[in-house]
Amino acid sequence: MNRCLCRFISVFCVLLAMSGCTKRSIKFHIDNPTAQPISVTIDDKTYEVAPQSENKVTIKAGEHTLDSKLTGKIKFIVYADSGGALINPTLNPYIISRTVYATNSTTAKSFMPLNQTIRIDGVPFQGPFELRDELFIERTWNFDVHEDFAETLRVSSESKGNIQSKVFSKDAFVAYFEAHEKERGRFEKLRKPVPPQWHAPATATLPHFADAQIESESKPLRDLYDQYAHAITADEQLSLKKSYSPLFMKFFPVITAKSSGMGREENEKYNAFVGAFNDLFSHSARVEN
Repeated sequence: MNRCLCRFISVFCVLLAMSGCTKRSIKFHIDNPTAQPISVTIDDKTYEVAPQSENKVTIKAGEHTLDSKLTGKIKFIVYADSGGALINPTLNPYIISRTVYATNSTTAKSFMPLNQTIRIDGVPFQGPFELRDELFIERTWNFDVHEDFAETLRVSSESKGNIQSKVFSKDAFVAYFEAHEKERGRFEKLRKPVPPQWHAPATATLPHFADAQIESESKPLRDLYDQYAHAITADEQLSLKKSYSPLFMKFFPVITAKSSGMGREENEKYNAFVGAFNDLFSHSARVEN
């Protein structure tokens, strides 16, 4: 399989329109990749999702309940101004695959999506792939489960190409991969399936710093992290998110002044600290513990 499958693009000029509208209701897709219908209840409404299809739902920012066969009844929070997510009540794996679109094969070499090995039912697949199996899978792709990769892509006249991604259900990905590899039947022969099981996500924790001053100065950000994670109104969520940048700009000089003497472990803690906020703010929904 050409791991970095190149597709071609036509060039045109694009006028981008930016919107300043804040989203207080977020779009989700409840997907069912199985051969049997499923039932999912969100708050007081039950959604019947046919086999290998999806239901689109819009949910307001705030606290909600979800009930399904595998998860039982759980509470979750939807966050305002987020990008939406795929709701995965069957807890099956989904695979995000990336491909290069370029004006020609020479240009395509400038775009190199990261390859890695993922395992589905114990079977390895190597390529520009990412496996996700959470209940809420954040939408980071260009083409949804029930869309095909576009054969061509139109971009701005300044661009020579780019990398696009699509999310696949497990069966669709295996079929896609084996068709390109000409290895039909490999997965079925090697797989050792394990039934999906619900495990509530562990509560994320911020690392603590060895330096007393850094640890003390990080407290306002730690408080913000906890408050935002549990904020159940759109106004509170948006206000807390807005306050992150000023608080970080007060914390950053403290880290900068001591970074040269912090050592590798403490610098890695700082990277993890900042990364945790990026991760939290990217969530459209979070299961409450």
